[in-house]
Amino acid sequence: MPRKKLTRRPVELLPAETVCSILKLALEDIIEDDMMTTAEAEHRIIAGGLPFPHTMASVCRQWRDVISSAPELWTRIFCIIPHKSEHQTLISQLRKACGHPVHLTIINKHNHLKQNEVPGILNCIALHIEQLKSLRIRNFYSLYIEEYCNALAGHAPQLECLQVTGPKLLGCWTTRERIPPLFKLDCPTLRILDIDHKVAHSLDHQWLKNNLTNVESVTLSFGDELPCYGPSYLVDHVPKALNAVPGRIPCLIIDGLQFPFQTISGIKHKDLKIGAEKVVVRGCMKVLDMVDEYCKTIVIRDCEFVEDPRTRKLPSSDTLEFDGCFGGSLEVAPLTPSWDGDTVTITNSDSLCLKAIFVLLGAPFKDSSCSLWPRVTTLKLVAKDDFVLKFPFKMLKAMISSRREAAGQENLGKSKVELDAIGFKRVRPIMVLHVHGGQGLLRKEREWFEEQVRDFVWDCKKR
Repeated sequence: MPRKKLTRRPVELLPAETVCSILKLALEDIIEDDMMTTAEAEHRIIAGGLPFPHTMASVCRQWRDVISSAPELWTRIFCIIPHKSEHQTLISQLRKACGHPVHLTIINKHNHLKQNEVPGILNCIALHIEQLKSLRIRNFYSLYIEEYCNALAGHAPQLECLQVTGPKLLGCWTTRERIPPLFKLDCPTLRILDIDHKVAHSLDHQWLKNNLTNVESVTLSFGDELPCYGPSYLVDHVPKALNAVPGRIPCLIIDGLQFPFQTISGIKHKDLKIGAEKVVVRGCMKVLDMVDEYCKTIVIRDCEFVEDPRTRKLPSSDTLEFDGCFGGSLEVAPLTPSWDGDTVTITNSDSLCLKAIFVLLGAPFKDSSCSLWPRVTTLKLVAKDDFVLKFPFKMLKAMISSRREAAGQENLGKSKVELDAIGFKRVRPIMVLHVHGGQGLLRKEREWFEEQVRDFVWDCKKR
């Protein structure tokens, strides 16, 4: 019988150069995701129980040969402590990278200071400081020990991302007045700095001035922990440290910061403010009392809106964005935060949050209407992924009508520039209304919105 001709799988027919290009793109996406998240041990594994690129090397012999001969595919290195062979794994992968820029993640799973693996790993990294493109260290007690800090030092000309979090448990040793300066790296190209409040407590202001000239994003996270060094730390150290950054921070993210209102009064009393072009707060709106009056965009994520009657005024900005926010009962909400920007975007937020914002924009409430956001002319409502956008349809229409009436018939045809030119101080009409992922809209209703709003878009969510 004639032998059947053996066929190769389509994946094996790809030229080696094509395979290498595909894997490079995949690695770039993985690294980009790494930069956007806090390092976790489970992120090491991509698929098939193996880290990248090992899992890709198991596809077929050709891919294994391509990967073994492409040092640039070995540049994402994950070290998880404790692990008896982690030191050797680190050395092996650094060798395979052959001098290419490296993205290094170290995750400590210890809950104590005695870490036998640490000196060897830090000394190994010290020999390759100039290769580092990104460095992420999670839950690392040892960075508070001066001899270990001294090991991780030197010129890092390619380092663009630095993400460091301190230990999970704050013992009294982390709150000592004298903590060794944490960062001794010289990284003039640093773009992303992501630290938690324990790390921020030991930041050297001169280091910030020297290394954050080109920074694009600074993240300060608090997680579920309250700082044990008290309100004075928040009043003094946080604003002063962030203001040590040269120029205004392009994007500042403050994640999970909670503090009592006596802390806010202390901030206002000392007139200490943080300057940034874009400010993102997650979990607590009170943080905005630390923001100066010159930012362009405020993003509020996963917050209750409005959360406290002493929130009187939002910082000045052009744009206000709500993402994943929720509201309480309108009967008890104070609805008092005034704001002077012109664009509001609301994404994946519940109907109570939307109601509160519509009232602030001028929807009738308790037989009266008064817009505390008079300059708003653009409103965008967005539903992403599986979120179902629900809001009071009649309340939206009432708000639009109320603002048109307040503006006056003679001003409805004027643009924002024209209103600015005549020094218009009253409530402005909604000129742009974009709804993406909304409920179905009857033709009669669509015609009403098109007549009332100059730039109107309403995209229904596809089922």
